[in-house]
Amino acid sequence: MNAVYGKKFALFGAILATSIFAEHCYADVGSPPQAQAVQRLFECRALTESAARLACYDAAAASLQQAEQQGEIVVVERQRVLESRRALFGFTLPDVSTLLGAEADQLNEVETTLERASFTPGAGWTFYLADSSVWRQIDSTPLQFRVREGLPIKIRRASMGTYFLKVSDNPAVRAKRQ
Repeated sequence: MNAVYGKKFALFGAILATSIFAEHCYADVGSPPQAQAVQRLFECRALTESAARLACYDAAAASLQQAEQQGEIVVVERQRVLESRRALFGFTLPDVSTLLGAEADQLNEVETTLERASFTPGAGWTFYLADSSVWRQIDSTPLQFRVREGLPIKIRRASMGTYFLKVSDNPAVRAKRQ
């Protein structure tokens, strides 16, 4: 009987150790590592003597500028990141959240207008939008609308990697970006 309890205790210990190790490994997954050149710049703030701090800032700024000129560091404004996310909305991509900002900033909906649309019997609608994206209907929901340039389009994330596309006041249809 003690052998059974010993095995259970060993199994419990292994599970506990694994969970502690996993928690340690994934603790900082959400925050991207900071570039060394940027970290050196921030470390200068800790210096109390003015001349040393100024020398540190000058050296760190020069290092940061050199890293940017050599393409080792890329500085991008938030607006440009948002524009990139909008342009990529609907595509299946590898996880690049650490490059494009925090997961909380994930784009879940896009509003644009229709440029043109075409219907293929048995295949559904294909929508050509003002933002240069092309979306294809992937369900059989019937749509009744007169195709006109400028109709409002709203696309939002749905479950399992799909999207809902809504034309004006029509019901939303499942769609996929082409």
